[in-house]
Amino acid sequence: MRIFVINLESSTDRREFILRNLCRLGVEFTFLQGIDARRGEHLKVSRYDLRSAIREFKRPLSPGEIGCFASHYLLWQECIIEKEPVVIIEDDVLIADEFPRALSAARQLIDKLGLIRLGVTHNADKNNPAGALQGFEIVQYLRNQVLGTQGYVLSRAAAEKLVAHASGWWLPVDLYMHRAEEHGVDSYGLHPLSVMHADQNAYPSVIGMDRFDGFRITEQLTKFLAARNRVS
Repeated sequence: MRIFVINLESSTDRREFILRNLCRLGVEFTFLQGIDARRGEHLKVSRYDLRSAIREFKRPLSPGEIGCFASHYLLWQECIIEKEPVVIIEDDVLIADEFPRALSAARQLIDKLGLIRLGVTHNADKNNPAGALQGFEIVQYLRNQVLGTQGYVLSRAAAEKLVAHASGWWLPVDLYMHRAEEHGVDSYGLHPLSVMHADQNAYPSVIGMDRFDGFRITEQLTKFLAARNRVS
């Protein structure tokens, strides 16, 4: 499984951060240059539907939300073209030491499960137990009860479903993936989660949340690693 990290060309500090985060674990990965809709980079791939966004979502999507959707969409297409599962990670995350082991477990499960979230931002406790593997609890999240695109593994079959039902974009990508009743892709997870969203006050998401700017990378990573060491 290839690992892709979404990173805006202008976000060199984030690039440094995720490099340190993953390289310390010896994980090989590829950067996907994130699409910056503020600079019109989305126009060749975008399926953004402004009218539907206003009608159904009650507001237009922000440039960051459009760019974020486009970036994930390109990797779904890559998954289909390559005919193999992919791992998709955003660059504003903290990676736990268990990450390589989680990938090993996900590799065994992904063709059966379709979408395995390595991290979530909302309602991770609302799930049904679905087994265990390599020290992880396999859970199936209740439909429409989990959010987050910061880290997940996707099978080709699931990618085909997500692309097929994304003919018009009128929701942010995390909310679109949340709508399993629409595209038929249920969400599973491996607990304990190995990808965690960084503190948004100190480490905001540039690609998806336009209202934030600035963060302190070294401090975030240092605190995270120190906390992990205390636990172990």
